[in-house]
Amino acid sequence: MLSEEEIKFIQKHAQDDPYQLSLSKGLSGGLSLSKLVPQIQARQKLAHKLPTWIANHQLFFPPQLNLEQASSEDTALFKAELIQGKVIDLTGGMGVDTWAFAKKGNSVTYVERDEKLNQITRYNHQVLVGDSIEHIVGDGVAYMKEHPSQWNYIYLDPARRGSKGEKVILLEDCEPNVQEILPYIKQDTRLLLKTSPLLDISRAIQSLQGVNQVWVICVKNEVKELLFLKSQEASMDPIIEVHELSLVDSLIFRAKLSEEREANAQLGKLENYLYEPHAGVLKAGFFKLAAGQQIHKMGNNTHLYTSKERVESFPGRQFKVIALGNLDKKWIETHLPSGKANISTRNFPMSPEEIRKKWKIKEGGPWTLFAYQDEQQKNVVALTEKCPVN
Repeated sequence: MLSEEEIKFIQKHAQDDPYQLSLSKGLSGGLSLSKLVPQIQARQKLAHKLPTWIANHQLFFPPQLNLEQASSEDTALFKAELIQGKVIDLTGGMGVDTWAFAKKGNSVTYVERDEKLNQITRYNHQVLVGDSIEHIVGDGVAYMKEHPSQWNYIYLDPARRGSKGEKVILLEDCEPNVQEILPYIKQDTRLLLKTSPLLDISRAIQSLQGVNQVWVICVKNEVKELLFLKSQEASMDPIIEVHELSLVDSLIFRAKLSEEREANAQLGKLENYLYEPHAGVLKAGFFKLAAGQQIHKMGNNTHLYTSKERVESFPGRQFKVIALGNLDKKWIETHLPSGKANISTRNFPMSPEEIRKKWKIKEGGPWTLFAYQDEQQKNVVALTEKCPVN
C-alpha cells in the first residue's frame, strides 16, 4: 500500500497543515500528493482515537467517510471483552472492532461489500495481527444466512446514513435492518449490536424484542456508543451499565429501567454541594436513581442534585456551593467581579451562550455558574467551585 519513500514522506510531514501541503509542487520520486495528503490528514484526525494504529507507519487509511463511523481503540477493546469464540462482523468497515476481536484470540470473519475498503482493511489487519482474520467481499447479512450455524457471536454496526447521505438514528432506518438478523439468534448464537449514542434505549429494547444487557459507553463524560447484547434468553427489562473508559474502573452506574420507574426522588432546595450527573447516567435515564438516600433533586425536570454533606461516590461532577441568587446585573457584579466563569444550564429559559452574551461573562476560571429551575419552579442561579477529585 505504501512504499518506503511514501512512508518517509508521511513521517516527515506528519505535523504539517494538509491543505498547505496539498498546494506544494515539484515532488520527486513519483510521489503523489493526492495519495499522501489524505494519509497525513487521517493520521492527524485519528491520533487520539487509534493510537496503536497511528504508531504503525505501514498502515494505510481509507477515505474520510469510512473514518467517521469507526470505533475508537478504547471502545473496540471494551467490546472485545464481551464476546468469545467464532465471531462474524457483518459490517466490517475500517475493521477496528474486528481487529480488537482477533487481538483477544477469537476466530473472526470480516465481511465488507466495498471491495476497495475490504482490500485496504485486509492489508491493515495483516500488518497488525497477521492472517488471523478471514476477509469476505460481499453482503454481510447474505453471507451470514448462507452460514447460519457457524457463529457464537454476530456483530453488527449498521450504517447510520440514508440513501441521500443524511444521518439516521432509528434502528429501522439503518442499513442493514437488524430485524433481518433476529431470526438467526439461536441457542448458541448471540448478537452484539453497536448503535448511535442518540438512539432511545427503551425504544431500541422494544424494537429488538428484548435484550440481555445494555452498555452506555462513554469517554471523558461524552457518550460514544450504545451496545445491546441479545440472545434467546433476552429480557424486556435488562441491566443497563454505564461505563466511563477514561477511568481504571470504568463501571460507574448499573441498574434497570424498572428500578428507575419505581424510585422516588426527594425534591429540595440547594444545600452545600451541587452535583451534575455523568452524561452516561442521563443517557440511560436514571434521573431518580442518581439521587440515592443522601442526595435530592433540585427540581422535577432539573437534573441537578444537592446534599448538605459531600457524597464522593456520586456518578458525576461535584461542586461546592458559593452563592445562590437571581440572575441579574447586580448579582453578577457582586459575585463575579472578574466577569469570568464557566456556565451550565438545566431546565432554564436561556442558553449558556445567551447568558454569557447578555451579562458579558468570559469563559473559564475556577467558578461554574449553574442556571436552573428550582424545586419551586423558579429560575435561579448558583455560583460553585468544582470539588477536587480524591
